[in-house]
Amino acid sequence: MPGLGRGERAKLIREFGASIGPLEPADAAARAAEDESIVEASRARLGQLDVALLQQLARMFYGSLLPEARLVEAAFRERARTAFGGAVAPGAGGEREGADDLLAPFSPPAPALQPSRTRKAVDGKAIHAALAPGGSVAASLPGYEARAGQMKMARAVAKALSERLHLLVEAGTGTGKSMAYLLPAVHYAVANGRRVVVSTNTINLQEQLFFKDIPLLRRALPLEFKAAVLKGRSNYLCLRRWRAFVREGFTNDTDRLLAAKILIWLRQTDTGDRSELALDDSESGRWSALLGADAQHCTPKTCRDNRAGRCFLSRARRRAEGAHLLVVNHALLLADQALESKVLPEYADLILDEAHHLEDAATRQLGVEIDQQDLTFFLSQLSLPQGAGRYGGLVSRLLTVLITAGGEPMRSQAGELTQPAHDAVDAARRTLGEFFLALMVFVRGVTETASGPITGEREVRLTDTVRRSEWWEVVEAAWSAFSTDLGQVEKGLVRIGSALDPFRDTSELVDDALADLANARQQLTEFRVDLASIVARSDPATVCWLAVRDRGLALHGAPLEVGGLLQEQLFAQKDCIVLTSATLQVAGSFRYARERIGLDDTTFTLAVPSPFDYPNQALLCVPSDLPDPTTRAFAEASVEALEAICAATGGRTLALFTSHSALRAAHQRLSRTLRRVVVLGQGIDGARQQLLERFRETPNAVLLGTSSFWEGIDVVGDALSCLVIVKLPFSVPNDPVFAARSELLDDPFSQYAVPQAALRLKQGFGRLIRSTGDRGAVVILDTRLLTKRYGETLLRSLPPATRRRGTWREMGPLVMDWLANPPAAQA
Repeated sequence: MPGLGRGERAKLIREFGASIGPLEPADAAARAAEDESIVEASRARLGQLDVALLQQLARMFYGSLLPEARLVEAAFRERARTAFGGAVAPGAGGEREGADDLLAPFSPPAPALQPSRTRKAVDGKAIHAALAPGGSVAASLPGYEARAGQMKMARAVAKALSERLHLLVEAGTGTGKSMAYLLPAVHYAVANGRRVVVSTNTINLQEQLFFKDIPLLRRALPLEFKAAVLKGRSNYLCLRRWRAFVREGFTNDTDRLLAAKILIWLRQTDTGDRSELALDDSESGRWSALLGADAQHCTPKTCRDNRAGRCFLSRARRRAEGAHLLVVNHALLLADQALESKVLPEYADLILDEAHHLEDAATRQLGVEIDQQDLTFFLSQLSLPQGAGRYGGLVSRLLTVLITAGGEPMRSQAGELTQPAHDAVDAARRTLGEFFLALMVFVRGVTETASGPITGEREVRLTDTVRRSEWWEVVEAAWSAFSTDLGQVEKGLVRIGSALDPFRDTSELVDDALADLANARQQLTEFRVDLASIVARSDPATVCWLAVRDRGLALHGAPLEVGGLLQEQLFAQKDCIVLTSATLQVAGSFRYARERIGLDDTTFTLAVPSPFDYPNQALLCVPSDLPDPTTRAFAEASVEALEAICAATGGRTLALFTSHSALRAAHQRLSRTLRRVVVLGQGIDGARQQLLERFRETPNAVLLGTSSFWEGIDVVGDALSCLVIVKLPFSVPNDPVFAARSELLDDPFSQYAVPQAALRLKQGFGRLIRSTGDRGAVVILDTRLLTKRYGETLLRSLPPATRRRGTWREMGPLVMDWLANPPAAQA
């Protein structure tokens, strides 16, 4: 099953028919029985495939010793025997280039929208009728409750679209903000023949909108409308590159498994979107390097898949052109605007959900990150010595194409044309190592001077002061040598391209080779420009730094400020922009959010409170006797307090941390001391989604999470009854971007650090109450909420829960008393 990821037991049961339990058994015999059940389910699934597809799979696995190879060969022989009445060898028949005849049937895209000459306002009465009690939304959604806040937001969005306004909306948890903006957006788009782009930060929300909320709207509304999802080009499989991948054959089992997964998936997919596949890190790297669509290969003039209507990227774009609602992510949206790549069709109206992430998304998208592995992999893709004057990689493939295209006259010249490129890559590989060695010596020198030897992860901001050090002079010299060698690589590639260009348009083999060459040259140019900008710091509006991680050292660059860029390149270009999130206000003010993302004073704002009854649904406890979190004593004391709370609740608890090291320390202790509680740790006990499934299904579980668990998770009901926030989520003061931006402010702590922490804290708090039936307690172990002046600002940013103080030993009993005795009973 191509979309089945490691550890997804629920999907294995539901979609694969395996006879296994929801949790992995501890007993070895039970695990063996489960393995046999999975094998039997695999045999049954393979037996359902047609013989042509099985023959292609058998060819891919030919000569492999993998157990999957034996399963495929047995299934092919059985199907061939019944289909043809005799034995057929897996390798029988001529080698075919690819799998064009094995593609799923394509549904034709809708015609492009035709905007009306005059704009029509959104019908407010229709919006009200749809959301009112007994309206069309209620009729289509069992259990729907009309909410005044949702109605208010929908009217504001309708007004913004109709009158071309910019609107900033904080919609409290439970408002139903997705429906509040989708409903008027559909009415506006259909009435005017214009598309509305909806952008999200996370894949989870993107998929929720497209696969859940938009289908609901289709059932609820008497309007015919089209919706589409569009992602960055590399997310779509390029059939030309896929055929080349298969044509070159497989020298390792990793590529065989990836190819088999894709081949089966091609029979099922209408989109070619990689998100439908469960790819591990290695497979994702191969996809990006060899299979994803890119600007060079995806050219209508030379691509027969494009002309035949098979190109997945082209079809996705045509669907987008015909869509009234187009769902994208912030990264694609920002790249499209900043680089003017025009991946998105023309649009004038934009809704940005998860808008509290916009500044960070712009920082990432407009920044750069390069590590040694990236560069090493790139050079290996160009040329990789294989002994005795033999090479693998692109340059060798170009040699073969030159000989094939040019015939015998080219055979004697081709080696002379390609060898300089091999030599240049070899030289660049050596100076690459010297460059990163110089960088590591620099980091070690700077950090030892400041705070001792390098331990764990470390970031060094490249300020003017550190650039004047003797170690940096060595870095600059090493970069000069590496840059020179990269220039020689470019010359070698240009020489090969000049020899191959006369054969352009003579065959797909040549055109693919030229596209691969153009792609490599573009990547090479980008690497050189980005590295030069970091080493030389040519742009004073950019903050640069080095990061030491488990996988090695990386160079980073990011814009110092993004508000002005967003205003100039996005907000000023659009008629209507609606920005919304559950966390935009700090202590009742939109000022921080507006300033950080560059919105001017003409932007309208709206605060829609949550419909939840927080005083009766949520308890907020803060212990008064724990050490200050900035002291060493806090680490042990906070884990002891967390242990006591988890022992009292017996599970059903989510603990949020601000560092992985603190999480690991807590996991180690709690796993040892809480005998009747299942302790699950992020990065320790499985992938994020797997952990959430186990947490929901295990009543006595405690889940420990860091940054990605502070938002975007939804555990409804009693499965989550207690939320513990170990420490206030302030940014690390020496984080390079945070530190550089702080230097631009008069009072960086009050203007930047506190508002940022307030929004993160509000996001974390929001994990607890997800429906009107939820009830639970939040315990914040950070006493600075009570002892510091800014504590009141943070508290005023949180929902109005019932508050209690006490000693850390009283936290567990307070939580259990709240859970056992609802307010009415307590009264």
